[in-house]
Amino acid sequence: MSREAEFVGRVEQRELLARRLADVRDGYARTVLVGGDAGVGKSRLVGTFAESARATGAHVLAGACEEHFGDPMPYRPLLELLERFAREHGRERARAIGGPAYERLTDFFDLGGDSMTNPSQVFLAVRRMLDDLGEDTPVVLIIEDLHWADPSTLDLVRHLGQAEQVDRRLLLVCTYRTREISRDDPLWQLMAGAKFLRRTERIELPAFTLNELSQFVDSASGGRADPRLVERCFEWSDGIAFYAEQLIAAGALESSQDVRLPPDIESVVLARVSDLSTDALKVLRVAAVGGRAMSRRLLRTVSDLPTKVLHDAVQECFDRQMLIPGQDQDVYRFRHALLREAVYQATVRDTRVDLHTAMAEALASDPTLSLTEGSATAEQASHWYQADDRPKALASAVQAGQLAARTLAFPSAEVQFGRALQLWRQVNDPEVLAGVGKIQLLIEAADAARWSGHVDRAVEHIGQAIDEATADSRTDRHGELQERLATYLWEAGQAKESANAFREAARLLAGKPPSATEARVLAEIGLAYLRAGHYAEGLAEADKALAMATEVGAQAEEGRALNISGLAMGMLGKQDGVNRLRRSIEIARSAHHIEDLFRAYGNLGIVFEHAGRLREAADLAKEGLEEARQLDLAGSRQGTVLANNGSAALVLLGEWDDAESIITEVSLDRPVAESLYPRLTLAEIKVARGDFGQARELLTSIANVDHGEDPRFLGPLHTIRAELALGEGDLNRAVDEVKRGLEIVRGSENTLELLRLCAVGLRSTADQAPRQGARKADRTGVMTTGDWLAREVWDAHPAPSTAETEQLVQLCKAERQRIQRADTAALWNKVAAGWTDLDRPYPAAYARFRQATAMVAANGRSEARPILRDAHQVAVKLGAAPLRAMMAALAKRISLDVYREPRVELPHNLTDAEFETLRLLTDGQGAAKIAVNRNVARRTVTTQLGSIYRKLGVRGATEAVTLAHKESLFD
Repeated sequence: MSREAEFVGRVEQRELLARRLADVRDGYARTVLVGGDAGVGKSRLVGTFAESARATGAHVLAGACEEHFGDPMPYRPLLELLERFAREHGRERARAIGGPAYERLTDFFDLGGDSMTNPSQVFLAVRRMLDDLGEDTPVVLIIEDLHWADPSTLDLVRHLGQAEQVDRRLLLVCTYRTREISRDDPLWQLMAGAKFLRRTERIELPAFTLNELSQFVDSASGGRADPRLVERCFEWSDGIAFYAEQLIAAGALESSQDVRLPPDIESVVLARVSDLSTDALKVLRVAAVGGRAMSRRLLRTVSDLPTKVLHDAVQECFDRQMLIPGQDQDVYRFRHALLREAVYQATVRDTRVDLHTAMAEALASDPTLSLTEGSATAEQASHWYQADDRPKALASAVQAGQLAARTLAFPSAEVQFGRALQLWRQVNDPEVLAGVGKIQLLIEAADAARWSGHVDRAVEHIGQAIDEATADSRTDRHGELQERLATYLWEAGQAKESANAFREAARLLAGKPPSATEARVLAEIGLAYLRAGHYAEGLAEADKALAMATEVGAQAEEGRALNISGLAMGMLGKQDGVNRLRRSIEIARSAHHIEDLFRAYGNLGIVFEHAGRLREAADLAKEGLEEARQLDLAGSRQGTVLANNGSAALVLLGEWDDAESIITEVSLDRPVAESLYPRLTLAEIKVARGDFGQARELLTSIANVDHGEDPRFLGPLHTIRAELALGEGDLNRAVDEVKRGLEIVRGSENTLELLRLCAVGLRSTADQAPRQGARKADRTGVMTTGDWLAREVWDAHPAPSTAETEQLVQLCKAERQRIQRADTAALWNKVAAGWTDLDRPYPAAYARFRQATAMVAANGRSEARPILRDAHQVAVKLGAAPLRAMMAALAKRISLDVYREPRVELPHNLTDAEFETLRLLTDGQGAAKIAVNRNVARRTVTTQLGSIYRKLGVRGATEAVTLAHKESLFD
């Protein structure tokens, strides 16, 4: 039966989509994901909504993802919607309303115009095109079957969904099959991302209820169906609309007698297919081999049926609602993917192979037979692969992979290169067929894997390339391959292995003519020294790299060398480091080298932080992070580095909420090995706020990951572990952590981290200091530890020093005096003032607490109260619960209510009411008028005036007013 059923139910979902479209009209972008089982009606829902949105004047763009035998084509829905947009409006009109970004996209995919250098540029162009379209009317972008999306399309969806929502008029609606995504599926990983989750909304489309199915059946059958048969249909279909539709078509509702049905819906579908004519069945099989959708012209070519026979066969498939036209009328689609899958699986292997071969040959002969312009190569490669024609499959896979890489569709390129490598040993003369050597193919596969986020596969491919080069005496690419391996190892979080690979690359390149490759290697060796805390050696290697890059005219490598040497100089306190880093940023931006740009941003932020220029460090990191967001790279490794640098500076500035927000948004979705620093920074916040359980979880998550040798990580790691032990009251563990940290950091040139460790160690030791009357052995042990830590501070005290290192030395001195029970309020006041000058509210509040404690010990309770109250307010604002608790305990000892504002002492011991009455008297008001203004009885004013005269020592109003003016009480 071909009758189209009326739209049934889904009221709540339709209303939600309507509300989101209203939001978009008001200038607030929205993203809605529509999930549900296969056949539940997702396409019908969004199709009906698209019609209503178009009727209100909205621009509606739509494209669908396609499985294509497990090989989704790159940017498939984007290509589809661009072509459909051009057909709908005409090319001239499309260029006019789509703006420059539309023109750039079409030129890019035509491979005849603009050459973009990064996938994020494609995403930005799409977003800008949509923004141009949305200036006058809302835009609805529909992407169907997201569970089949290629990784590049998923990245595009992520970019659009996470982009700034204000002042954008885009409603993005995507459909996906709920049960077809698992935890290791890229779509699941996309939807589990914290930022994506916060900025999107999901609709879970349920199956029909019995009542809804009854309405659906009545509509489809053109009358009221037998309720008993409807119940049977409901039972067999589980309320899935497509299943019910197929059951109806198979005759399940035509008789009250039992209908012999196969055990599953696939058999029901095939039972219906069996009723087709021979020609219609052939057309359906050709279409199934073509995929969920295929070009009308390709179907006509491969089916090889006479024109009239073909038309009748296609019409029969249309009448039975098995095939439907695409919106551009040049594409035929299966009404439902389950139907295509059933037909494909039921087609015998020999027939499938013949049809795949015919399609590949047709596409090779005429690429315009492809689904969309530019997709012929990828389609052809898939067909040769499915036809198991290995020589042609190898050649086309390499070609398709290289074409995908050119359009920055690296995940699709990775699939094709992977197939080519799989086929390499299965054919004769593979280099001739592929047009590239095995080593080059492995390099291209590694690069595609790297940019697809599969660094482990990149490492594996380059390892194989090294093995091939070792066995092939004709090649001399060992140094280049080692340099690539080292880079990938570093990105995979294997710092030690990366450093060793860089050194091996340097050995292999030694004695050869200077090159850009060797300049990169020297720069990275310098960076390895920096990560180990050896800044002078790192600077020397980076300067060698800079000289070589300048000699060979390698601008990108010159920028990288400036980047690393600038960081080394900054860590050594040399001012020219900032200038070099700023020059590195300029070079990276002019060369469009995004990785080096963000690395330079991050390193300049580190130098600012190291020099105590925290606000500059935080602002720079925010600037870089915003640029990363614009390129949809905030979640990349370099984006993670920027997020952590900014967060670390914000932590020191006491802006903990902002720091935690940045870390949570950008970093925690990353693998542990790629988010060590952000997790450590977040653990620092949690410890300071007393969230010890969460801090312990974060520290545990990074415990078994390679930490490398960087003192900028290892120093804080042991410092925070010690602070956690201190907060939990385990002072011995705290001191042990400090000892372990000092053993690691002591050999580096990073004095700052060593002094921070010593400060925590001395504080823990001071907290252990026994009271009077304790055993001599206990006193001796604590004093010995204090003496040892004091020597560490003395040995580490740098010359020249920075404001922060001087401040840490002062803090250590104060804690040392506390161990000896000789600390003074004056000493702690100096420490607190120093931290305040550096804009460090948390350590300043701690020092004020110690100052108040010393005052109380010296019988200065009244002087301690205002200091303790002010420090407590800072601790409350920060959310520093452990510090606040210590302050509350001290406040209780001195009978101070830290939450109650102190009463302002008025002159002559006047009360607030008396002071106000005197003010009005001074203004020239008599008792009667004062009573009116203060809304009190005249007798009350008279009584207050008498009390005022007594306290002032005057005899009446005239003398009281004269005294008030003389003492300027109200000036």
